[in-house]
Amino acid sequence: MVKTILGVDVRKERKRYHNIVNAKIIYSQILHEAGYGCSIIAKSMIMNHATVLHYFRKFPWYVKTDVQLRNNYEKCKSEFNRVYDPIYYLTENELKKELISLRIEKEKLSSELEKLNAIVTEAEVKSERLKPLFDMVEQRTRVGTEENIIHRLNQFFNGVYNR
Repeated sequence: MVKTILGVDVRKERKRYHNIVNAKIIYSQILHEAGYGCSIIAKSMIMNHATVLHYFRKFPWYVKTDVQLRNNYEKCKSEFNRVYDPIYYLTENELKKELISLRIEKEKLSSELEKLNAIVTEAEVKSERLKPLFDMVEQRTRVGTEENIIHRLNQFFNGVYNR
């Protein structure tokens, strides 16, 4: 993203030109705000972590005093927030672990879904017998009279089954 917007590959550039340093500062700050630590950020740029810590400490001052840096930072940050997906920053082993854990989770969810579908099917079979009664009560019960209907149905069923 920094390479696309600013034209600087922060991982390859070693020169200390102003635009390159600014790109590295922006890159570091955006990843820092996303929750990455200075060691990981430094490794991604093949730099010493102390340099990244220096960027973090100086960033508030730089962004106040350097209009071009502030504008570039805003462009990069908005692009990052729009398209950021942490999967692009994982190593091959981390991706494999993530894939395995997702497969396990998928199996658990599929198993749970099968159980729930069985429960729903069983409930539908059981309720099919009473569906005409439910439909009639739903159609003929006026709003606000539910308590009265429950009381009368209870009286009815008590009379029918107590004989």
